[in-house]
Amino acid sequence: MKKILFVCGTGGITSTVAENHVLEACKKAKVEVKTIRCSPNEINSMLDDIDFIVSTTAIGDAYTVPVISGVPLLIGIGKEKVLEQIVEMAKK
Repeated sequence: MKKILFVCGTGGITSTVAENHVLEACKKAKVEVKTIRCSPNEINSMLDDIDFIVSTTAIGDAYTVPVISGVPLLIGIGKEKVLEQIVEMAKK
C-alpha cells in the first residue's frame, strides 16, 4: 500500500479536496492507499514514511520522493490525467 502526502498552505483545506478526489479514484480502481496531510514546513519530517507527494501549493521538487501538482484536482483542467498518474503510481 502506497502512502501519499497531500500538501497545501495550511495542511488542511485544499489538500483535503485533493485527497478526496484521489481517494475516490483509487477506490474506483481498487487500489488501496494511505493518505496524510500537512503544510509545506512539515514535509521534511514526513519524507521517510511516504511514497510520493501531491501538492496544491508551490513546494519545488528538491525531495527524495516524486512530487505531483495537485492544482488540476482543484481547478478541473487536467484533473483526469493527474488522477490517472496518481493511481498508476499507487499501483506500483
